[in-house]
Amino acid sequence: MASLKDFFRDLLNWEEQQSDQPGHQGSLELRDAVAPVFENSVSEAGQQECELIHQWPQELRNAIVSAFENTVSESSVKGSVCSLPSGITNQAVGNEIEKYIVPKLNSGLSDFSISKCRGSGYPDQILIQDTSRLHMPLEMKATADWNEKDSNRRVLTSSSKKLRAQFSEPIYHLLLTVLYSKQDDENFATIDTIRLDFLEPTTAVNVRLEVSVNHKLLADGDHYSKTF
Repeated sequence: MASLKDFFRDLLNWEEQQSDQPGHQGSLELRDAVAPVFENSVSEAGQQECELIHQWPQELRNAIVSAFENTVSESSVKGSVCSLPSGITNQAVGNEIEKYIVPKLNSGLSDFSISKCRGSGYPDQILIQDTSRLHMPLEMKATADWNEKDSNRRVLTSSSKKLRAQFSEPIYHLLLTVLYSKQDDENFATIDTIRLDFLEPTTAVNVRLEVSVNHKLLADGDHYSKTF
């Protein structure tokens, strides 16, 4: 068990090591979402401390809760139906629901708007406060079964690159989960509930570091191999 603060510190160190080793490949994964973020980055001027997560101000958090409660009510999000292509996979359902839900939420949000965060990786979206122009990382997930005892992974991120490139301090992280209902033979999903998790520097996470190989690495490796 770790915090996002610890995770990003270790992740940044790993990323810096990889950048110093041309041609070296590997992968990292953050398992079972939620946690804090802190990192040490090296600038041309020397060692620099950079925080990638900050504690939510209660006033801002309350404003977001109020804005989302209003838009969920006024735009009739709950109970609405998201059409799905035939034969869609469970993972693809989440992508379709995200494309469906963002315009509906935006239609009724007051003083906030959701915008796509360009590039791959974490986060999916940006929550923008219109008055202050504050940009907040917004990750969206969808699930058909919310179980408080469920320990299955919900991956947030394995890289700090996108956060460092597109966000400046203070950085407040928001996780939005859409709970939906769908029968196996149905080509639509019904939106049941919207859950917001305001991630803090102390939010706990499970972290698993992984290494990976590919065909090229195996073919070029100096280890013994044999094909039959």
